[in-house]
Amino acid sequence: MQLQEEFRNLADLLEQLLSLLDESGDEFWSAYLRRGLTKVKNSELAGATYILGCFNGADTFADLTIGSQWQQEDPIRYRNLNARLMDLRNRTFQSASRIASRRLW
Repeated sequence: MQLQEEFRNLADLLEQLLSLLDESGDEFWSAYLRRGLTKVKNSELAGATYILGCFNGADTFADLTIGSQWQQEDPIRYRNLNARLMDLRNRTFQSASRIASRRLW
């Protein structure tokens, strides 16, 4: 994959994550990722490193679960939301890592 393709891939993954976060009502991480998306859409290395920054440390994006309001009343929806989150989160991390490691430069 070429660098510009990877930036487009990362932007697409971030947009999917944002849609999922909006669906679940998570405002904090949605706002955080929107700031990174702007940089990614401009093909800035800082965008990829900004996104990677949300995965470092305790109580970060890597630890997030969403849709707690449905955990009791609609457990299938809750599990599905978090399964989608885990998949998108992993793919986003991998894409941002490929850009930040400069393997494609």
